[in-house]
Amino acid sequence: MRRTLAAVALCIVFLIHGCGGSVEAGDDRTTRELGSAEDGVGEPVPIEVNGLASGLVIYDDSLRNGFEDWSWGGHALNATSPARSGRSMYFEPDWWAGLFFHHTPITRSQYAAIEFYIHGGTGNGQAMDVVLYNGTTVAARVSLSRYAQVKANAWVRVNIPLSAFGGVASFDGVVLQDVSGRDQPRVYIDDVVVTAAGASPLPPPPTSSSDVTVTVDRTAERKPVNPEIYGVNFGSNAAMQTMKYPVRRWGGNHTSRYNWETDTANRGSDWFYLNIPESNANPSTLPHGSAADVFVDEARAASSQALVTVPLMGVTPTDRTKRWGFSVARYGAQQQTECTALGNASWCEGDAGNGLRPDGSKIAGDPSATSKAIDTGFVTRWIQHLQSRVGTAQNGGVRYYSLDNEPTLWNQAHRDVHPNGLTYDELWQKTVTYGRAVKSADPQAKTFGPAEWGWCGYVDSAGGCGASQDRKNHGDVPMLAWYLKNVCDEQARTGVRVVDYLDVHFYPQQANVSLSSDESAATQALRLRSVKALYDASYVDESWIAQPVRLIPRMKEWIASYCPGTKLAITEYHFGNDNGITAALAQAEALAVFAREGVDLATRWVAPEAGTLVEDAFKLFLSYDGAGSRVVGTSVRAVTTNVDLVSGYAIEAANGVMQVVLVNKDTAPHSVRVNLAGATAATLYGFESGKRMGERGNVNGDGNGVTLALAARSATLARLH
Repeated sequence: MRRTLAAVALCIVFLIHGCGGSVEAGDDRTTRELGSAEDGVGEPVPIEVNGLASGLVIYDDSLRNGFEDWSWGGHALNATSPARSGRSMYFEPDWWAGLFFHHTPITRSQYAAIEFYIHGGTGNGQAMDVVLYNGTTVAARVSLSRYAQVKANAWVRVNIPLSAFGGVASFDGVVLQDVSGRDQPRVYIDDVVVTAAGASPLPPPPTSSSDVTVTVDRTAERKPVNPEIYGVNFGSNAAMQTMKYPVRRWGGNHTSRYNWETDTANRGSDWFYLNIPESNANPSTLPHGSAADVFVDEARAASSQALVTVPLMGVTPTDRTKRWGFSVARYGAQQQTECTALGNASWCEGDAGNGLRPDGSKIAGDPSATSKAIDTGFVTRWIQHLQSRVGTAQNGGVRYYSLDNEPTLWNQAHRDVHPNGLTYDELWQKTVTYGRAVKSADPQAKTFGPAEWGWCGYVDSAGGCGASQDRKNHGDVPMLAWYLKNVCDEQARTGVRVVDYLDVHFYPQQANVSLSSDESAATQALRLRSVKALYDASYVDESWIAQPVRLIPRMKEWIASYCPGTKLAITEYHFGNDNGITAALAQAEALAVFAREGVDLATRWVAPEAGTLVEDAFKLFLSYDGAGSRVVGTSVRAVTTNVDLVSGYAIEAANGVMQVVLVNKDTAPHSVRVNLAGATAATLYGFESGKRMGERGNVNGDGNGVTLALAARSATLARLH
């Protein structure tokens, strides 16, 4: 991964104070200026003064002990006012700037906490994180607001236990970083120290009083919530009957090469480019009774909408025979075969290679090894087949069709048949051709496209990520924006809207956040922050993207500018595996964000397994009482004083009950005040680590709201009466 200025901005160092001499009145720490040459060499060692281990000073009127100033953004190390004594530092916490102090690696086990004093200058509550670095990598970060509230014209003591940073074994950088992404008032910092092991750190702030406030305004930002945001990809029939997911998507790589007539799909690079027939008890009845037919039938039985992916690449499996794209007998030895991947299982195919020679070079595939050519007639006949079984879209049949899946990755996932990267022009040519075919077969059906995988696919064609020649040749316009313009231009010319939903996928690109069971402390915190990429313009993506993604506002702006009236769908997304508590909390918050931001349809990849925490996240919205009651209605404004600790979202039900979703992301419990005029009581539902989704009792209010005790790492639905 690249280290960028935005990534570096995460590294603000909090100064480590204290080895030594005189004791300042009112200060319970001993401090000593260490000035000898050897102090800055090698691993720092705690200094004992009068038998008490104090710590390692970072700043006390100036930098100490070999710490170096690697900061970016406005700062100075020699401010004279305000200062606790002598000099202090000032820092401009603006636009992700960082106050960064670097040292040779420091072993965490020798130290207890990071401690310092901060002064808000003319401002209150400046938003910052304290970050530890190892080399160019963020080791861990915590929100400053968890341990202190910055106050105007006053010094506030901050003590952050190193245990708050999770399992970090060592670090070489301490950073204080802006997380607001805007201009904030200057802050002053003094007497920074890493206290030695054995010292007694201050406890975290008490939570007996309401330390977070969520204020609900039912008159502001009102927008209807589309219940189709609570959908999933695939899932078992039992899950469909239990959860009643409103949308069920037939999607993913293999659906790009599914033959509905033979009930066979090619798995592409996901599994050795193999044509694999679907399980079918009566293949002689095909095309009736295919896996796709059963999928649609199960969705309809659960009162769910089926979203069916139709192929655009122009090829499909030849027949119902197991075939593969890269034969070892034909092309020679390859890095891996199906048998080497499976430990030579009795049923594996040893001739099916992965298409890579032992030296890593790619083999050019032959499409005829697995596939035959198709055109729009193949898609039209499929729609007609579905209509013969379940009716048209207008009459209760399949309403939604996706125009293939992740086309800018075809040259990777399906390179045996589509080795060349997708261009702007190819995407549009296939979209308009097949979109017209779908609308001709069923004019009331709604189409989704282009189901792009992520950041680079939003802004460029295959192989580019915002700077390709193909993009420059098309006005240097992001690919999805250009795509939308063509959709509306086509509608203006012909009266046919070939795409109804702009369809995107979202997989957080930070390490171990998505498609991962990692629940280490650092990943937990990163996963919960990653939800901000859906909406927050101030959140700089902590991955190779290294800039604000703000997915939903960005897509809505492109729609408004290039093709008004297009709806927005997110048909694949994932925040971690099914049994992780932070994966479940991120899932719950994502559903609340979809509601607040006005997403029209969303389907998680894939449906969570029964009895898991992520299923509980869906139950919070789809069956909070265990009897099918849903969180639907109208989203209204909910403002949270500290979204990094507890986020809040409000949806007013048709009967006037206010449904407030609260996600406590912190490892500590919090008392939360929910302000809502007229609220006299609340019924609570929720889940947390170790406690499954269920009712959590009632709490009385005072006519202006309620005060709730939220467990650590928990999601709560408060129904305010």
